[in-house]
Formats: sequence, C-alpha cells, structure tokens
Amino acid sequence: MKSNSTRIESIDLLRGVVMILMVIDHVREYANLPGVGDPVDISQTSPSLFFTRWISHFCAPVFVLLAGVSARMVGAKLRDTSALSSYLLKRGLVLILLEFTVVDFSWKFNWGWPLFFMQVIWALGAGMVLLAALVHLPARVIGIIGAVIVFGHNLLDGISFAPGTAAFYLWSILHQKNVLPLFGGYSVRTTYPLIPLVGVMALGYCLGALFVADASAEKRKRMLWRLGGAATALFVVLRVFNLYGEQNPFALQADAAHTLMALGNVTKYPTSLQFLLMTLGPAMLALAAFEPLRGAWRKPLLIFGRTPMFYYIAHLYLLHALGLTMALAAGHSWAEFDFKTKITGMPVTFGFSLWGVYLFSAATIILLYPACRWYDGWRRRSSSLIARYI
Repeated sequence: MKSNSTRIESIDLLRGVVMILMVIDHVREYANLPGVGDPVDISQTSPSLFFTRWISHFCAPVFVLLAGVSARMVGAKLRDTSALSSYLLKRGLVLILLEFTVVDFSWKFNWGWPLFFMQVIWALGAGMVLLAALVHLPARVIGIIGAVIVFGHNLLDGISFAPGTAAFYLWSILHQKNVLPLFGGYSVRTTYPLIPLVGVMALGYCLGALFVADASAEKRKRMLWRLGGAATALFVVLRVFNLYGEQNPFALQADAAHTLMALGNVTKYPTSLQFLLMTLGPAMLALAAFEPLRGAWRKPLLIFGRTPMFYYIAHLYLLHALGLTMALAAGHSWAEFDFKTKITGMPVTFGFSLWGVYLFSAATIILLYPACRWYDGWRRRSSSLIARYI
C-alpha cells in the first residue's frame, strides 16, 4: 500500500488522540481501584475518577464516525460502488472475526472463558457490513437514513421482547444490551447494540464528502465548526431541560463538580442521542481545529492514527502482559491469578492508585510508539491482505 500524499492529517490526529484516551480507560481495568463499582455513578465515585472514565466516551463514537468518513474517501478513490461494497464487506467480516478471536483472547488469556463480548471492533465490523449494502444508495439518502437512526433510535427504548425468544436475541443485537445464552455453557454480551452506531457510520459516510480529494479545505473547516457547534449546543439544551434522547435524567447536584458530572452522565450502552451529541459535537470541532496545526509534536499522534487496528490489538496484549508482570513483581503468586472467572485474571488484592493509571498509561503509549511506527512503514510498502484490511 503506497503512501498517500493527499491524506488529511486532521483525521489521523483525532484518531490518535482518542486512541490515547482509550489506553487510559483500559489501564483502569487493571487498577482494582478500592471502593468503586461503577466509575460514572456520581453517588459513589470521585470527580477525578468520573472524568477519567468520561474522557474515554469519545473513543467508540469517534472510531465509528471516522470509519464512515474513511469509507467515503476510499470510495472516491475506487470510483466503483461495487468495489467499495466488496471492500467494506470483506473488512467488516475480518473485524468481526478478530473481535471473537484475537481481541477476545487479549482480555482473558483463556480460550475457554464462557462469555464473549460484542464490543467496538464487532460494532465497526458489523457496521461496515451493513454500510456495504447502503453504499449502493445515493449519498444523500444514506445521510438521511443515518440522521433518522441517530435522532430517532431512542423512540425505540420502550420496546422489549421475552427472554429466550428469537426477537429478544435480534433486539439485543440491534438495540438493547443483554447477555445472550448460546450453547455448551457459552454466552455473549451485546455491549454495543448496532442501531445507533450504524446511524453514526452512515452520517460519517455522508460527512466524508468534505474530505475527498477535490473538497475545499475552507468549506470543510467551516462546515465542521457549524456542525460541531450545533451538535454540542443541542446536547446542552436537550440535557439541561431533559427533553429527549436520554433515559438518565439530569438534575442539579450539591456542588458544581457533581453538577458537571451529572451533565455528562449519559447512557453509553446502547449509545443514546445525548451521548452521541456530547461526543461527536466536540469531535467535529476538533477536526476543524486540528487541520491547520503543524509541528513535530503531531508525529506520534499521526503514527497512532494511521495504525488504528494494529495499535488496538497491540495495546490490549501489552497491557495484559504488563499487568501480569507488575502483579508478579509485587509479590503475588500464580495461585492468586484467576483466568476462569475474572476478565483480566488479575489477583483481587492487586491494584494501584488513579495516579498509577496515568503513569501506567504513559509507559504503555511510549512502548507502543516504535511498534506502530514500524508497522506504519511496513504497511505503506506492503501489498499484502494484512496491510489492506488491518
């Protein structure tokens, strides 16, 4: 795959930023912070822990939006709808396969663990499979479909089906987070139901018209400022007045910090309209702000942003290996590790402070950089299927 001199670097910068935020959130899984169940439960969490978790909210919707943007850019280069559809279908299926194999094992280090997770890589893959069908429609129609889904999907919140029925399984994949029994004692959790994220990917595909080779940079920045500002303002209005698009109502709290926490405490699984506005509005503003930025400081972000799938897989295995090493170095024996019932397998008495989360994250990111830089160079030179789809 050859280097693309016309690549719009603001996309890679934004993707690189959210990938760093993702590492911080995943490191938190190894910290075993004492006395905390849900880090966004404002009745028990601290502002520092809440916002450590909150900043990671940008990751999944930004990944999905930019996947849609990238699909439009690929389509503009291919100039063949059937070829684009085939590419999206193949890449989507590859991502789904990776979610249930390579990615799944990175969390558990146990092939026999009885619970699978439909997480963000699954959502990206399934979204690409569905987008492979949608790209045969006019781009304006795809944008309308995306807007109807994103703004209307919360109208479906009251729909439910009896557990165990085919409708329950399908609806759990599409709109409700549930654990679905499979066979042989296995089950799967639908962490990221598809409907809202497919809408985001469709909107990203429509937004991609601003990023194709012949698009005006000035028009792109102007539209991103407007769209991002409008989405952010709409979030504030809907949230403050509890109008629509969120099941968890906002209420003033005893102090400013907790009131701000309540403002940002919106539903991620499945992603509500308010969640999407809260994250994608600032993301579009960031795309507009990043474009004119220059300087050597951008290089690590650009490298990370150009190698998202490699970075994602590598960081999960590296985190798990580092976590195990730290626990052993702290004096824990192998008998204390639980790879049968605990997702990371880490000893229950092992942990570190929130400051440790940030230090651990920084060390992980530093270690990832040379590997991602190598992969970026190899990917640019290679014509292999791995370079094409990962």
